[in-house]
Order: sequence, then C-alpha cells, then structure tokens
Amino acid sequence: MLKGILGFFAFLFFLAVLILMLTGSYILKKVRQFNKAVQDAQDKQAFNHRTETGRKRQQYSTRQSANTTQSDQYSQTTQTSTGETIIDNRHQERENKKIFDDSDGEYVDFEEA
Repeated sequence: MLKGILGFFAFLFFLAVLILMLTGSYILKKVRQFNKAVQDAQDKQAFNHRTETGRKRQQYSTRQSANTTQSDQYSQTTQTSTGETIIDNRHQERENKKIFDDSDGEYVDFEEA
C-alpha cells in the first residue's frame, strides 16, 4: 500500500515537472519572439533615420553646390604656431563683416567671487 502511494506521488511529481518544462519553454519562446520584434523595430527605426539623414545631406549639399559658382569660390589657408591649419572659405565681401551687432551687448571682465 505504501509503495502504491509513493509511486502515485512520484508520478504526480514527474507530471508536474513535465508541465513546468513545457510551460517554461513556451514562455521562453514568446520572450525570444518579443525580443526579436523589438530588435527588428529598432533596426527599422535606425534604417529610417539613416535614410532621412542621407536625404537631408543630399538636399543640403545640392543646395550648397547650386548656390556656389566658380567665380564665387574663395579660400584662404592659414597655419597656426601649433601646426593647425585654418581654412577660410568666406567671400571677400563677408570676410571683414562684423559678426555681432552693436545691440548684442558688450564684453564684461570676469571676476571670481
């Protein structure tokens, strides 16, 4: 009698373990599907961003090249004492123009408190 009850409990234990394993594999499968869907959405968003950025670059570079002609191009190269090269592509008319208006404020010395 004791062997029969013990055998029945062993059968129930193995049946519970089997059910847990099947349920766990189903949950793991769904988690993997969800992660794959998230990764695909991120990849699609990154692709769309790269595509849109590329379009903006193309539009900007086309506009820049359309506005610039051979006679308008002017370039001045200056070498600093540290070895850095500064390239100035501004037109000669704009080269000596003020960057800030007189109404933009004034320089104030910094005083440490």
